[in-house]
Amino acid sequence: MDDGTGLCHLSDLNGKDETIIVSYPDGTMPDGISDLELINVPFSIEYDPNASIEDILSPEVRERMSKTNLILEEYEAGVLDEREAGEALFNHLFGKQENLEEPGQDESF
Repeated sequence: MDDGTGLCHLSDLNGKDETIIVSYPDGTMPDGISDLELINVPFSIEYDPNASIEDILSPEVRERMSKTNLILEEYEAGVLDEREAGEALFNHLFGKQENLEEPGQDESF
């Protein structure tokens, strides 16, 4: 903020938003904040407390995040077991990979 107060705005795709003070103008931190790294950026970020996550993220990013949430929900509901969910997340996030545990494949990186 203009007075030197540091704010952190946390949002998720479920519409939950929270803004917390992470540093005061005198440089001290509120209780519960034990470590803070401030990064100077060569531009300013306009803070709009009324902006929703849908306004900030591109449709492609929202779609990828929805796919991640779907995999996690299927695991929590028992549709996918631990291994299936892990494989689905890995393939979704990093692309389909060959299984290095197959016999005859080189396991060295």
